[in-house]
Amino acid sequence: MKKSWLAAGIVVIVLSLWMASGLLRPEDSAASKESKPDPLMTVEVQAIELQSMARTLSLQGELEPVRYLLLKAETSGKIEELLVGKGSRVSAGQQLLQLDRGSRLNLLAEATARVKSARGEQEAAAALRRQRLQSEVQSEQAEAALESALAMQRNIELDISYTSITAPFDAMVNDLPLERGALIERGDVVAELVDNSAFDVTAQAAQQVVSSLTIGQSVTVELITGESLPGELRYISSVADPKTRSFRVEARVENPDEAFAAGISATLSIPVEQVEAAFITPSALSLGDDGELGVKAVDDENRVFFLPIQLVSTSIDGAWVSGIPSGTRIITLGQGFVSLNEQVETQLAQADSQSVTNDKN
Repeated sequence: MKKSWLAAGIVVIVLSLWMASGLLRPEDSAASKESKPDPLMTVEVQAIELQSMARTLSLQGELEPVRYLLLKAETSGKIEELLVGKGSRVSAGQQLLQLDRGSRLNLLAEATARVKSARGEQEAAAALRRQRLQSEVQSEQAEAALESALAMQRNIELDISYTSITAPFDAMVNDLPLERGALIERGDVVAELVDNSAFDVTAQAAQQVVSSLTIGQSVTVELITGESLPGELRYISSVADPKTRSFRVEARVENPDEAFAAGISATLSIPVEQVEAAFITPSALSLGDDGELGVKAVDDENRVFFLPIQLVSTSIDGAWVSGIPSGTRIITLGQGFVSLNEQVETQLAQADSQSVTNDKN
């Protein structure tokens, strides 16, 4: 019996020691874990190099013909002849159509005869006046009759000239809404003329930037079709639009060989100042706590900090930005996984690594 109690006691002692060793081991394990630091996050960085470039102001607009006219008839009559067709290119002074002169020639002949008669009477009255055989009033009446006859003759001649409708400038006949034999009245539209030898590009500039624009400065017009045209700023409105508080601006661009049509959407790029900028890829862009656009960078101790930037220009490949000091190492890969003031491991981005290798060679 004593032996059974002795054996049971030995088992209890062994179990107690085993359990005690199990309780101690986790503590030893936790202590070892606390003593071993977590590995640092590895990020790719790129050393910034600055270049001098122009900061541009981009405004959305469209091409408007340098001259556009709805040509209207200045007299009434029946269309006797159409001398051009829709889509024709015409020169200044070229006749577009001829109206029937009708009885206008007869009226002119009658007016010419009245002028001849009135002139004879005026000359006779003047001769009699010199001889003191006629009063001054009678002489003045003869002169007035002559002037009236001449005025009537000039009006009829002017009306006859209006029957020949000509182009006032070099243009393309965009529309000719008439048919031969049609009767038109004074004020009717007879042709739509468009001068596409140059364009006025119109856009609206915000009131915050209008003070940086000057008449005569060079601009670039980028068409929606991909082409670019050089131009010059020709007009800046002195009064803001009451609805948008923006100012109308116009730039003049030439249209070589009249290759482009009016109405095409365009972007007006106006250089406003020279800045020191760096080119970065879209993946390097980040947002600050307040939503400000910027980049994450590392200092000399490889601690992460945020640097706000200003966009200078953008493209599909990346963006030119200002506000980053030269030599700053910005994070190009992994910035989404690190926090501000966190210490990280860094490695050069692939492009920078190749550049360093080439420099060593």
